[in-house]
Formats: sequence, structure tokens, C-alpha cells
Amino acid sequence: MPRKQARQAVRNKTVVASVSWRQRVQRLLLKIGVTLGCVAVLLGAFITGSHLMDLRVEQLVLEGAVEHVAVTELETQLAPTLQASFLTLDLDDVRDQLESMPWVYRAGVRRRWPNTVVIEIEEQRPIARWGLDGFLNHEGEYFPGAFDDRWSDLARLEGPEGSEGSMTRRYQSLEALLEPTGLQVVALHEDSLGQVSAELHNGALLQLGAEKHRERIGRFVTLWREQLADQPVMRVDMRYEHGAAVALLPTSQWASGDFPLANWQETP
Repeated sequence: MPRKQARQAVRNKTVVASVSWRQRVQRLLLKIGVTLGCVAVLLGAFITGSHLMDLRVEQLVLEGAVEHVAVTELETQLAPTLQASFLTLDLDDVRDQLESMPWVYRAGVRRRWPNTVVIEIEEQRPIARWGLDGFLNHEGEYFPGAFDDRWSDLARLEGPEGSEGSMTRRYQSLEALLEPTGLQVVALHEDSLGQVSAELHNGALLQLGAEKHRERIGRFVTLWREQLADQPVMRVDMRYEHGAAVALLPTSQWASGDFPLANWQETP
């Protein structure tokens, strides 16, 4: 090989070696840069995550119009649960706790960044009182609650344990069937034998027995509209197959407003 060509070949090898070395250095620096970048991102995420996990619930907001549930009651009820961090707070658990409160029918819970829990509450809608210590809502579910004057117009229902739902349906049905008479139920009672009786707003007692309630109420409505609407009725017993026993007040007591039960006068 001529000397000139040999020198050129050596130069070319040197250039190739130099380029290859620079590429290796560049690749190494690139890998180092990427690795450091990943470490920085992970470190930043860790620091940020640690900070977020340390965020606490600072504020409880109650949205919507409520009458019977106060923010202070909610704070007391939820105090142990709200010790969790803002992000790890179990919203389902919070909702369950809220719905266990007497006047809360349904609750919704959500987070509001960065430290607020927002609560929406649908309160119970009582349609009747149950015994002496609670109410029944529109679905026949019992919930405890103190009575006051605002509930004085609600009917009082009483029955065996576990009969809340059936008594609610019975009350609603009775109210609807009595509508043509203008009579209203102020109390409905079922005893341990299943015997049902209703006290009406005019003071009359309606005895329905343990069966055929709808049929007996229908006969009562007819009897009331045709014969009893203007009478001083104290009791109507519908437990007869084809008739009724009616107790009337004596005329003198009806005029005076004195209604002792011992002086009922029965008209078959």
C-alpha cells in the first residue's frame, strides 16, 4: 500500500475512534441525566405525597336547609373518624355514621380541596308518631326523636315490635279510605292479638278487629255517611259479619260536652 494511503487510513481510524468515544460519553451522560431526573421526580412525588398524607380535615361544611341537625352535632358524631388524613378519610364510613343519627334520612359526603369535607343531608320526614319515644317516616321506618308542639297534629301509632312498616301502610290506607267522610285518624293501635282500633279526630273509636280491614272500613264509610254523620258517636264496632255495633252518648251529655265512657249507650 502506498505510504500516502496508509497515512490516510490511520487518520480515518483515529476519526472513527474519536467519534465512537464521544458517542459513548454522550450516551453515558444521557443515562445519568435520565436517572437523576427520575430520582428527582420520585423524590418530589414522595415529598408531595408525604405532605398530602399529612393534610387534615380543617373544616366541616353542611349544605342544604336542615331543621333538626346542627353542625356541632355532626362534629361530635364524626370527631373520631375525622382524625384520619384528608385523603385517607373513608367517605362511606362517614356517610354511614351520619345516617345512623336520628333525624338523618340520607347523607352525601365529598371532599373539597384542600381540607374541607362537605356534607349534604336529607332529613327524616315523619308522617306519624310511634308510641311515646319516636316517629315513623314515609317508608314506615322508626327513628327516635323528642316530641314538641310542631308534631302535635301527627297521628300516634302503636303496635307490636316489628310492626312499624305494616302499621304505617295500614294508617295510610285508612286515611285514604276515610277521606269521603272527612274523618281523620289521630291514633291507630294494634294489640298483641292483632286487633286493630282507630281513634278519630271527633273522639269516636273505630274497632276493626284482626281481619278484613278494607271491607270493614268500606262498610263503616257507608254507615257513617248514611246514618251517623250527625250523631254523637263514641264507638263503632265493625267486627260483625254484616253489621255494626254503635255506641252513642246520651243526649244530655252530648249537649254538655261531658263524655264519661261508663255512660255509653249502645244501639245495635
